[in-house]
Amino acid sequence: MTDDHSAFVGEIPALYEKYLGPLIFSEYAQDLSNRIVVPQQGQVLETAAGTGMATRKLRNALSSDVRITATDLNADMLEVAKDKFEKNENIEFKTADALELPFEDASFDAVACQFSLMFFPDKLRALRESARVLKPGGSLYFNIWDSLEHNHLIKTVDETIRECLADNPPDFYNIPYGYFNIDVVKSLLIEAGFADIEIAVLPRISSADSARDVAMGFVMGTPCRLQIESSHPGMLEEVVDRAEKAIGEEFGFQSPAAKMQAIVFSAHS
Repeated sequence: MTDDHSAFVGEIPALYEKYLGPLIFSEYAQDLSNRIVVPQQGQVLETAAGTGMATRKLRNALSSDVRITATDLNADMLEVAKDKFEKNENIEFKTADALELPFEDASFDAVACQFSLMFFPDKLRALRESARVLKPGGSLYFNIWDSLEHNHLIKTVDETIRECLADNPPDFYNIPYGYFNIDVVKSLLIEAGFADIEIAVLPRISSADSARDVAMGFVMGTPCRLQIESSHPGMLEEVVDRAEKAIGEEFGFQSPAAKMQAIVFSAHS
């Protein structure tokens, strides 16, 4: 499962963590962590853990005797995640593909996945892998982004980049913000063997210290950066400047804030 849409490598993970963590991820990570219920000395698997934003919230929310195994395809992301934890926090980090989990059947009481299903090239296979490693009665918890129409800051950034690079615009944002049909996801969950599916649509407010922070996060902290560097060498700084200007004019150059929206699923085996 490797392509330029999932290539969170080099300095991208650190910028992703710095800017997008507080901008769009932290609040939803807390929500996801609060939903997870496991028995004492339980086992929780996190797939596509990234830089550990949800992992840190999970560790804070769950009993210290619950073992967390955090996995991600990108080792660079996990290196950022590891810095958030002490050695005695009952957590293991492992590079792993969510489509081919290196774990025995019925190994975990819960599986968590924050904003990553959209990136999996074979979503049914990923969901079946989660079902396979869950113990009987175990649960899968994950969230996905709603459409760009409900996520206003990134919508403005995306439109600005498309105008700036009209001859060959990057398509990265189509992946995280292009998979939001609830009925499609429900059907895949049922096909993967899940039942008792619970769904919540969560609108929230996304905010940053400055319009520059928004531009840096969405452009420099995602693989969109790699696409721009590949197709339009030398244009990266201009794209960031244009995105900052567009965000500032629409939402304010200082303390911009706008609607964001995610969809949360809980499914039980």
